[in-house]
Amino acid sequence: MAPNLFFPGHQLGEATAGFQRFLLKAALLLCFFLASCSTNLNAKTNLAKNSWGKLSESFLVHERPVQGDTCIVTSLTQPTKELEVKSSLAGKSINRANVDVPNQPAVQKYVRFFKGKGRMTFVDGLERSWLHLPIMAEILESHGVPAELIYVVLVESSFKSKALSPGGAGGYWQLIPSTARAMGLRVDRWVDERMDPIKSTEAAAKYLRHLYDRYHSWPLALAAYNAGDGPVLKSIKKCRSKDFWTLSKYGALPKITRAYVPKILAAIQIARDLENNDFKSPRYLPVFDFDSTLVKSPLKLQQVAQWADVPIKQLRTLNPSLRRDSLPPNRGFTLRLPPGTRHKFLQAYESYLNS
Repeated sequence: MAPNLFFPGHQLGEATAGFQRFLLKAALLLCFFLASCSTNLNAKTNLAKNSWGKLSESFLVHERPVQGDTCIVTSLTQPTKELEVKSSLAGKSINRANVDVPNQPAVQKYVRFFKGKGRMTFVDGLERSWLHLPIMAEILESHGVPAELIYVVLVESSFKSKALSPGGAGGYWQLIPSTARAMGLRVDRWVDERMDPIKSTEAAAKYLRHLYDRYHSWPLALAAYNAGDGPVLKSIKKCRSKDFWTLSKYGALPKITRAYVPKILAAIQIARDLENNDFKSPRYLPVFDFDSTLVKSPLKLQQVAQWADVPIKQLRTLNPSLRRDSLPPNRGFTLRLPPGTRHKFLQAYESYLNS
């Protein structure tokens, strides 16, 4: 039967019942929303926590610029949000193969070393690695290089951007200038892109992939990365073997190289299960946005800091490839700025150019 719309009592009852139903629905929706938020937060924390020792299974995603203007990088500042863990990178073919870590005495020797006398060095390197691991892992994978080879950086430089060796190798990946330039990096008296975590990793990834394509073995690629092609090719010819452990057993490779490869493999073995190896992994990773803009004038960083109203230390952190506190005079430089400061800087820069 249709309701009598002209009966006041019926109207009031309908309104009251409708309001009660509305409150009930609202309460149910609120409970569902709160439960969902709690579940998502726990899931994020657990995923982030579990991902660090299992790089080959899931990686924190670094959002790279589409137009070249903005980018998310790891930060030295306080964390603002958690990076979500995803298993692939859109639009790219990903090599998910792990690096084989055999149960060789040389590898176990360095596992014991990193857990013993070399523990503090390993811990210091790990602490610095959290800032760079997501983007470096993504770059390696985008070139078909296992992301676990990020631990080359831990062994080479302990994730110190300004690390320099007596032989001239420098930066995170300890590339020599000629190799760095061959892989597309700028290395001159004004700019040294070996010090840049993103650009140097692009170069190292290309180089490692080139070596792997030649030897079809990651241990041999690492050996050539350390000793160069000459000694590795010579040892292969001498022993008639392309197995790193055979070449190492007969002393065909340089002594430092025979130690170098097991040391990296030991670092990988530990990193696969940090907590069971008595090392700590972070629960989340801080991220930091930056804006970038091409600058063709030889500005001083102090001037940029004043125009953008940011600490000069922050500019040095975002632009580690600058060898001086100045932008190069002879070629343009893509300057990185803290988020939200690009417009302010460009206004001051335009006034400077028109003055």
